Amino acid sequence: MQVRHVDSIPVFALPGIRHQTLASQAGGIQAFEVWQQTLAPGSATPLHRHDCEEVVVFTGGEGIMHHAGTETPCAAGTVLLCQPNELHQIVNTGGEPLTLYGILSGSPVPVVDAEGREIPLPW
Repeated sequence: MQVRHVDSIPVFALPGIRHQTLASQAGGIQAFEVWQQTLAPGSATPLHRHDCEEVVVFTGGEGIMHHAGTETPCAAGTVLLCQPNELHQIVNTGGEPLTLYGILSGSPVPVVDAEGREIPLPW
């Protein structure tokens, strides 16, 4: 068993996105990953997909998730369930940070754009 405090876990950044990988294969968890992310006001994740299931739990802020040609409003308490290879994007539409946890059913998780090109991630 490992016990870590979130403050000891490395923080990575993409434009407008703060990311921490709380659990993954690199830390000894083989079957899934847990991500904690904060999106700054007006920022968005890239339009992307991955070949595993993902659960997104929103803990603060306001935004929308683009998926399957629709926009789903997201705020604290919203839980989204993404199927493998479902193209999606999270956008912060509010004036405060949009905070969330992503739980992905694989590790490591390769992420690709709409055309299938790998999106290099720093984590």
